[in-house]
Amino acid sequence: MDFSGRVGGGRRGGGGGHRNVDEFGRERRDKPHQRKPYDRPARGGHRGGRGGAHAAMGHVGPVDEAQEIESRLSSLIVKVGDKNTPTLQNNLEALSVVLEKDCVKHELTVMRTFRQCVLELPWKVTVYSTLAGLLNAKNSETGEKVVTLMHAVLSASLNRGDWGSVKVLMRFFALLVSTNTIAASTLIAMLDTFLAPLAGGVKVSASNNCYVFIVLSTLLWAGRSLQEHASAELEQRLELVSKYVQAQVEINQGNALSTVFHDVPPKGSNGLAHLLDVVRAVAASSWKIDAIYAPYEMFTAEFAQAKQHALPALELPAQLAATAFYTPSEFLQLVPSPSDQLVRKYVMQDFIADTLTQLEGNRKDCGKCLMQIHGLCNEDVCSVMTTVQHPEDIDPESTLVFEYMMAEVLFSFLLQLPEGLYREMYYTSLAIELRKAEPVILANVFETMVENIVARVQFIDVECLNRLSNWLAVYISNFGFQWDWKKWENTASEAEDSPKHRFVQETLLKLIRLSYLDRVRAMLPDSYASLIPAKPPAHNFKFTVQAMDERTRDVSVAMGRCLKSKGTVEQALAILQEHYSQWADIDDERRQTLAREMLVEHVFLLGSKTFSHMLNAIEKFMPALQKFGDSAEAKLQIAQVTEDFWLRNPQFFAITIDKLINYRVIDPATVIAMLFDNGHVGSWSKFHYWEILHNTVKKVNMRVVQLQGRLEAANTAANAMADDDVPVAAENQTAESVEHVEATLAQMVQEQKDVVVSTTRHFARLLSSDSGAAGELDRAWLHGRFKEFLRTYRVQIMENAPVLESEVFTAEASSDVRQAFEDVRKLSV
Repeated sequence: MDFSGRVGGGRRGGGGGHRNVDEFGRERRDKPHQRKPYDRPARGGHRGGRGGAHAAMGHVGPVDEAQEIESRLSSLIVKVGDKNTPTLQNNLEALSVVLEKDCVKHELTVMRTFRQCVLELPWKVTVYSTLAGLLNAKNSETGEKVVTLMHAVLSASLNRGDWGSVKVLMRFFALLVSTNTIAASTLIAMLDTFLAPLAGGVKVSASNNCYVFIVLSTLLWAGRSLQEHASAELEQRLELVSKYVQAQVEINQGNALSTVFHDVPPKGSNGLAHLLDVVRAVAASSWKIDAIYAPYEMFTAEFAQAKQHALPALELPAQLAATAFYTPSEFLQLVPSPSDQLVRKYVMQDFIADTLTQLEGNRKDCGKCLMQIHGLCNEDVCSVMTTVQHPEDIDPESTLVFEYMMAEVLFSFLLQLPEGLYREMYYTSLAIELRKAEPVILANVFETMVENIVARVQFIDVECLNRLSNWLAVYISNFGFQWDWKKWENTASEAEDSPKHRFVQETLLKLIRLSYLDRVRAMLPDSYASLIPAKPPAHNFKFTVQAMDERTRDVSVAMGRCLKSKGTVEQALAILQEHYSQWADIDDERRQTLAREMLVEHVFLLGSKTFSHMLNAIEKFMPALQKFGDSAEAKLQIAQVTEDFWLRNPQFFAITIDKLINYRVIDPATVIAMLFDNGHVGSWSKFHYWEILHNTVKKVNMRVVQLQGRLEAANTAANAMADDDVPVAAENQTAESVEHVEATLAQMVQEQKDVVVSTTRHFARLLSSDSGAAGELDRAWLHGRFKEFLRTYRVQIMENAPVLESEVFTAEASSDVRQAFEDVRKLSV
């Protein structure tokens, strides 16, 4: 088993320092990527195999016996309550007896396992809260240790901004009231900590959205106990959060930046409003939740005499950026479901979402756990297609279907706005794991989800459509490229820049990247011929023999021979100088332009075979490329030649541009000028242009973050030297280092500002001009990408808001451009 010291898993956490900020200005998660939540014990029960240092020295017996006991205890805690069986009550009673007896000798193992299970098996919260209550009833000291430990974990999660763990733990404490382990007043005090920012009045903000979401999620499970023991306090808190949610809904009403589908009037991020509806529905049914088995109801007599434990006050985190807080969002409804099952559906999808969040570091374990959640459901709560003989007979309109609910949560996370919690690839790899576990049923479920989304494709946000295309391409490529393409046969007859045409075509282009053209062509119906290239991706070398005059051919042949024979930079430059100096009919500026184009074309031809060849070619001739890129106009020409050379290979185009930026041959301003050139009007629907834009802006942001980290480290070193007795020369050297980093950082911050302002200005210019797009569809794509840019880089946008207001979002800008800026303001409060 891997019971590491990790607590939960860092969700969008951070302490406000520069090192904990990503390229978007968001707080960075601080957990390792491929962490394991837990492994069930192998037969024999040893961590990492039998033996270790003691076995190597011949020490067996007591050590092996202790490990065996600890392994069995861990296994019992992990497995208890996997399914809602008639023996669950007896199993919990028996386990509490075993743990109470062995906790003295194996306290560390018991507590560590219990902590991890509460955090990472969130759908079993009713089981573990009951177990904690039984331990407390049998031995109040053991109960106190459990409560104290989980409170410490909660405090640590709050300080890190780990909102997934905070939500799960508050639900656990809510149910501890039902087991008489803590008093209702104790939970009220915990809730009041989250509501403290509202004491001075309802002020909508990102942090308050998160806090109110935590409170509502807790009240959903604590309402029954609080209604019994603290009904007046419960009503007061409900009234306060209701006022807040109403204010939040009014502010976000009409905010298109956080709306996935626009086939209804945009209502922004309405996760709080939906959760409040669920809480009110539960309150109307006497706060009873019947979706998941509640074993604590079977031990009322045992809990009645238990000792309640007091807890120290919680403290909210300080110095967290607005983007470090969780943004509540509603689960998308992608398949029909019974309208009278609001509460049950939310509870089930909430457990699915928490499991997906808490086990993000290990997709395999997450996939296994997701398929176990329905095991604790009460009878008739939902249908499970993987457990019935004829799943095709299940009607999702008359009963909740577990697989559909799970898929809806996964796609809700994939398409979440204003940003996803995790990288897109996580949701893709998780879907792949799930389908491998149930290859027939989940293949049909995912296909249904995609088809239902594509049926509304004309209303979907552009960024979400891009994410879905990426997801589908990787997903299909992992299952033999099999897909029912006949359902989309009419796509080829639609306008080239229509949403469906572009979605299908871009997905096919990504599949070609992941395999090869003939493979993709072989699986498609003949009607798709116009959606894929006629020839495999290749370069578009300009200086072919047929397309040149004699003197241009002489230069090209000489350059080709030089580069193929591994000629040096000096030899290449000498050839260009020798030939073009003889052209008396052109001026020096024209000679430079022609020589620059000839050099870039031949360097790219030399590296056109593979990515590695391209990297080596650019690196070898970097001095010559930098020499010819000595002005903004020269850099722009290099970027334009790059685009022309890779006209038939967008992937190589994006990679080459990235390498040219890395080697300082061109700069981010060059890329932006190239992308927003008027020559691209009519092509705003193509995905690869925006891939290049995002890569460029992210590269600038990441450089700023790196320099901020270096400056922090340099200042720390300087302060340490000031406190110690070090030579003056060393102090001076450190001071110079700090000054150098500060100067470099100031330069990069200015470049970041220029990039953000310039990109926004280009968007506004094109969208406010009649000639900025080639029609309504082309303009819709451009406007969608504008919203995506504002949404993604809203931290940098708001940092430069005064400049943008005075120079870009003026009265001359179109009304939808100004509205998008107002919407991003609302997201940045």
